[in-house]
Amino acid sequence: MRDYLHAHSVEFDDRNIRQSETAREELRARSQDLIVPLLLYRDHEIIGFDPDALDAVIAEYRELTNV
Repeated sequence: MRDYLHAHSVEFDDRNIRQSETAREELRARSQDLIVPLLLYRDHEIIGFDPDALDAVIAEYRELTNV
């Protein structure tokens, strides 16, 4: 997912649950599990790598940010 977002020039906050206890606890609080990758954007939640869902989020992101 990280590479896909980079390839589409989408800025994002990358949080690594292996390196950050804070990130791990935040993920656990949001999803009750530690499933990664997880992308949260507005009302979207994408678990795992789903190019079609990512393309929809990227399109919405571009509309809202004029990027």
